[in-house]
Amino acid sequence: MGEARSIVVDGEFDIAVIGAGSAGPKAARTAAATGAKVVLFEEALIGGECLYTGCVPSKAVIYAASLWKRIQRADDFGLPAFDGRQADFGAVMRHARQTIETVGSGSAVDSFNRAGITTICERASFVDPHTVVTSKTDRRFRAKQFILCTGSVPTVPPVPGLEEAGYETNRNVFERTTLPARLVVLGGGPIGCELGQVFARFGSQVTILHNGPRILARDDADAADVLHKHLVDEGIRVLTNAKIERIERNGEEKTLVMATGERIVVDAILVAAGRKANVDGLNLGAAGVVVENGRLKTEPTLQTNVGHIWAAGDIATDYKFTHVVSYEGAVAAINAVAAIDGKPAITADYRVVPRVTYTDPEVASVGLTPAIARMSHADEEIDVSRFDFADLDKAIILGDTAGFVQIVSLKVDGTILGAQIVGAHAGSLISEICLAMRARLSVAEIALTMHAYPTMPEAVEAAAYQSCHAPLSPNIPREMRDI
Repeated sequence: MGEARSIVVDGEFDIAVIGAGSAGPKAARTAAATGAKVVLFEEALIGGECLYTGCVPSKAVIYAASLWKRIQRADDFGLPAFDGRQADFGAVMRHARQTIETVGSGSAVDSFNRAGITTICERASFVDPHTVVTSKTDRRFRAKQFILCTGSVPTVPPVPGLEEAGYETNRNVFERTTLPARLVVLGGGPIGCELGQVFARFGSQVTILHNGPRILARDDADAADVLHKHLVDEGIRVLTNAKIERIERNGEEKTLVMATGERIVVDAILVAAGRKANVDGLNLGAAGVVVENGRLKTEPTLQTNVGHIWAAGDIATDYKFTHVVSYEGAVAAINAVAAIDGKPAITADYRVVPRVTYTDPEVASVGLTPAIARMSHADEEIDVSRFDFADLDKAIILGDTAGFVQIVSLKVDGTILGAQIVGAHAGSLISEICLAMRARLSVAEIALTMHAYPTMPEAVEAAAYQSCHAPLSPNIPREMRDI
C-alpha cells in the first residue's frame, strides 16, 4: 500500500472573498485595509451585474430615453416642434456599452494588487470548511475566514413554452442592436417598469404583465399608482393579476396565451420577474453552509450557520441594491477580521435604506410607508404630510409636475419613520430625508432648513412644513408657532 498523496495548498490567507460584484470588492478592500492577508476569487467579470448588465447600462439607456422624450416635447417649451423622426436604437445601445467601458476602465486586478489583495480570476468551490479549489487550474487555497459575495441571477418563471419561445433578461438585453416592434415584459417591478418604458419611448409597442395586484408591490400604493397612470399615458399596456397559461412560437412571433383567453402576439419577451441567490458551483455542502429558500440564512452580523463563513449582498440579503450590498461587504469584512482576534461582531443597520426606481417619474422611498407605519406603531398617532409637485414653482418651470413628496412621522415628536417621493429627481431628493433619519432629526428640522428658490428640494421642505402645522400637533417648533 503506497503512501497517501499530500494535497498541495497554493496559498493560505486570513480572509477569502468569493465573488467580485459590488459586495466582494468592498469586503476585500475593507479587510486588506486592516492589514489582513486577503484573496479574492471571481470567475466572470469584476464589477458584476451592476457594471455590466445592471445599473450602468440600464441608467445609460434610461437617460437617453428621457432626453428623447424631452426632445419630443420641445414645443411645450416654445421650441420648434418635434419632426417625428425615429431614434437610432442601435446607437443608443452602443452608447450604453461604451458607458460600461468608461465606468469600468482601468485594470481592477492591478487596483486590487496595489491594495495588497491577491486576485484569482476563477470560480472557487469548497472542498472542506476552510479550503476551496479553483475551477480551471485546480489550485487549493485555505483561509481562516470566508466571505461569500456571489450575487444573484434572474428568476425565470416556469411558464410552459417560455424556453422554446426564447426570451431575454437584463443579462443579454443590452446586446440588442434592433428595436422589437412588439415587446412583452414579464414583471412589473423596478427593472420591468424601467426597461419597459425605455423600449416604449424608442417606439416599441410594450405590454407589461405583472402577476400581482399592482406594480412596484414594495412601494407605497399611491406612488405606484402615479407611475402606473404615467406608463399608461405613454401608451404602455399594463396588466396586473396577469396569468400566462402558455407561450407558443410561430417563426419569429411569440404568442402568450393568457388565462383570460386573450392571445398577446409579440416579437420579443423580456423577463424581469425578480432574482434568486447565485449559490451554484460553491459546493456549500462541503463547508456545512445551509441554504434556505434558495439563499443563505445569515445573522444580523451577516454570519452564516458556519461560524467562520459570512455572506454579503444578493446571495443573502432582501435588499438587492448596489449601495446596500457594498455596505454589507464592509460589515462582513469588519466582522470576519474581528473574529480572527476573537473580538465582538457588529450588526448591519438597515434602518435607513433608500430605494429608487429610475422610471420617469422616478419613485424613491426610505423607511416605512403610511400603511406599514400604522401597523407597526398601532399605539401611536401617525402623521402623513404630502406636497404635490404640481404646486412647486421649479417643477412647473421644468414641466415635470407629476408626483409628490410624502413624509411619514410620529405626531408626538416629529420622528421621521419614512418618506416616499414620486417625481423628477426623486432619487436625489430622498437623500435629504435619509440624512435626517440617520441623524435622528425631527421633521421640524427639515421644515426650518432654508432651501434655495427655485429648486426641487423645496418640495421636501414644504411637505415637512405641512407636518409641523398639523392641527394640535405638539411638535411645532418655537420659531414657527406664531407664523
